[in-house]
Amino acid sequence: MKHLSPLTILHLLLTILSQSPSSLSEKCHPQDKQALLTIKKAFKNDYYFASWKPDTDCCDWYVAKCDRATNRITSLAIFDYNLSGPIPRALADLPFLDTLVIHTTNISGPIPSELGKLKNLKFLRLDHNSLSGPIPAALGQLKGLASLFLDHNKLTGALPNGLAGLAALRDFDVSYNGLCGRIPTGGALQKVDSSAYSNNKCLCGSPLPNCK
Repeated sequence: MKHLSPLTILHLLLTILSQSPSSLSEKCHPQDKQALLTIKKAFKNDYYFASWKPDTDCCDWYVAKCDRATNRITSLAIFDYNLSGPIPRALADLPFLDTLVIHTTNISGPIPSELGKLKNLKFLRLDHNSLSGPIPAALGQLKGLASLFLDHNKLTGALPNGLAGLAALRDFDVSYNGLCGRIPTGGALQKVDSSAYSNNKCLCGSPLPNCK
């Protein structure tokens, strides 16, 4: 085996010593870390995201969870009434997310269609915010989605037909919005209780009364 020169050994030692302890032991994937830092910047609340620091391991950050096997971010659950603004599109850069919760009352603007890229998403809760505009058709691409809660917002328009094709959907609630039109048939949309559609502008069709 070729022996390393003293100069090479010294260079290697200096390289190792120059790295911080956190960088040597960090588990979090760099792509996930960058996405989370972008999300933090978008929310403009350093206090809530105080643990989200560039020189720390994002698998240890508050409200974010990593999978122990892959070390990819799989869950993000944000509950804070002091957060405001739109939902950051950078959430779509967390491809291993299976759980996403944003429950703050002050989050406004549209639901980003980019969330349709989160193919591993199983639980999506965006209820009790101030979201407006239509429900994006891209949510119909989330074929593994089992729970979708969009109630108590200011959403308008019709329910996307693609939601009827979500075979895994078990829990669904869009009550207390301004939605209108016929409820798409198929999947779980007729199996949920009618209360999941209550207090909207003019939704109709099973499990609500027939459309006129």
